[in-house]
Amino acid sequence: MYRFFVTATILVLLGFVYLGHRLIIPTWPIALQAVLWALLGGMIANLLWLPFKRWSFSRSHKPQTTGLLVRLFEASAYNLMGLLSLFLLFTALSEFVRLAFAVLPQKTQGDFLRYLPAGIHLDAALSFAIVTLAVLFFTWGRANVAIGPRYRFVKLVYPLGAKLKRRPRFRKIKTGTQKIRIVQVSDLHIGRAIKKDYVAKVVAKINAAEADFACFTGDIGDGSVESLAADAAPLKDINTQHGTFYIPGNHEYYWGMKKWLATFVELGLQPIVNRGTTISTAAGKIFVAGTSDPTAARFGEELPQLPERPACDLAVLLAHQPIFARGAAEKKYDLMLSGHTHGGQYIPWSWVVHLVYRFASGLYRLRGLIVYVNDGTGYWGAPVRIGTRPEITILDIYFT
Repeated sequence: MYRFFVTATILVLLGFVYLGHRLIIPTWPIALQAVLWALLGGMIANLLWLPFKRWSFSRSHKPQTTGLLVRLFEASAYNLMGLLSLFLLFTALSEFVRLAFAVLPQKTQGDFLRYLPAGIHLDAALSFAIVTLAVLFFTWGRANVAIGPRYRFVKLVYPLGAKLKRRPRFRKIKTGTQKIRIVQVSDLHIGRAIKKDYVAKVVAKINAAEADFACFTGDIGDGSVESLAADAAPLKDINTQHGTFYIPGNHEYYWGMKKWLATFVELGLQPIVNRGTTISTAAGKIFVAGTSDPTAARFGEELPQLPERPACDLAVLLAHQPIFARGAAEKKYDLMLSGHTHGGQYIPWSWVVHLVYRFASGLYRLRGLIVYVNDGTGYWGAPVRIGTRPEITILDIYFT
């Protein structure tokens, strides 16, 4: 944790110098520059408070303070995480504008500058544009979070056609085929910001979908079980024909996986950690299995294992991280449901995540396995969604 704190501090301070250099123009009045540097410095200090708080908590092992002032500081820090990320993104992109402007002929440069308001030069214009774009995108991202989770519909037909490419193509569904409906919830992150009202909204959407069964693919609880039990309580009202299956993500391990597991069992969820169960539906026998998260190794918990597939019509694996796809394909699973990536959640991370993960967001195929990666039903960190949306996945599976 100490290394993380030092690294985070250095990176944030470098970002502070870079942003100040680009956004605060030396030709502006000294008093204005001082105010802007102080404002930016205050934002950076608030952001740095987050890793410092975590580091100090990990050293003291004392219960975390949850007073009003602490909660306000925490909320503002997470908001600034999103806003300052957008500042950095648009400031970095502005370097290409500066480069393109520098290679233009002087006459063209002069013609362009004449369109700017009197007294405004290129650096000042870019500074205004960066701040405006960052605030607009941040507002858009906050609005996407405020709307809450929406359905994302996926239709699959089994058996898969022999001519399918990497991403599945769906054949026309014949009349009279058998169908099962699976609801997937992932990365709900009940915790600092995701509270009872949000959880109740998710449960209402699950119930409205009238699914055969629901799958919770990890990172459902993200905080102290004792302080969040009331917020998780609406999960007991989930109503599906064959139950709700659950596996932990990395965040449950951070806060005590066994405690969260016991709580979810009390709320009616069925844990399938490194094991599976077969359910009988009108469409056939469905084997639903799950695996623990690799984070288990850090806490001395049971390491991930992929259960063997029994004889069944469809085998579904729940794996919080999509890194288990190759193993699932080798064990002849038909479908793997994952989360963890959040689809990057907001730009630029919604671009970066596709460089980090082979299966980053949405639907993929690996040999005979279909992989679906949920973008997250809640959010983590900055309350922003740009380029992604909080989702509840509805998977309609047809058997021909």
